Amino acid sequence: MSEESELIYKLDDNPSKKASFFAALQHVLASFIGIITPTLIIGGILGLGDEIPYLISMSLMVSGVGTIIQAKKPIGIGAGMICVQGTSFAFLSSVLAAGFIAKANGGGPDEILSLIFTVCVLGAFVEIAVSQCLDKLKRVITPVVTGTVITVIGISLIKVGFTDLAGGQWLMINKPEQFASFGNLFLGALVMATIIAAHKFGNQWIRLSSIIIGMIVGMVAAVLMGKVNYEAIGHVESFISLPVPFKYGFSFDIAAFIPIALIYLIIPIPLIKFPI
Repeated sequence: MSEESELIYKLDDNPSKKASFFAALQHVLASFIGIITPTLIIGGILGLGDEIPYLISMSLMVSGVGTIIQAKKPIGIGAGMICVQGTSFAFLSSVLAAGFIAKANGGGPDEILSLIFTVCVLGAFVEIAVSQCLDKLKRVITPVVTGTVITVIGISLIKVGFTDLAGGQWLMINKPEQFASFGNLFLGALVMATIIAAHKFGNQWIRLSSIIIGMIVGMVAAVLMGKVNYEAIGHVESFISLPVPFKYGFSFDIAAFIPIALIYLIIPIPLIKFPI
């Protein structure tokens, strides 16, 4: 006798508009964390200060544009599936290294971001070139290689998850005495336990909204614990930021470019598909 599946919908099922809306809403809300967290880490460590709100806005905007391109596949570009695009934790160390190079040369936030964006833009052409020969790489890159790459990326993200659970990278650097405090660990455990409990609940709508429920419970608990600060809202000059092409200019350093290029070279490897 086979065990009952926990899946709400099977592969070819067509959920109702209401169910699709809730699933999409919690997916978007959950993706916010993954999209803005690398920006907060980079901005906090490199001391980018006033540039962080703008960078967060641009991260969210580019994520939306990239996701639409992947889903709609205009002029043949994209996967034709709903693949949520966003920032990547895999680039953290390389981007921080580029920032420290600019900082060591006496650069401020503009110079730091100029170097980071330049090497990232140039590195993107490496991935574009690799994408044109992925089918040929099947003969060289075996499933063992792709599996190892995925495993290494996953292992590297464990530290990020535990750091966020304990309070985040900014807190660890600026207020280490509060990092991994009981309150932070309790709040993280509460959110996790709420999501797991909601997912295990028999009601379909509660299971479908488990992440939203966890986020709401966590937010309410954070407010009651005095961990939510609204003071910065009053100092925000604008709630809408428009993209400014090449806002920080261009600069280049080969020592900063090589690690970025290698990451761009490695990232597509898990995308190589092999016949069963």
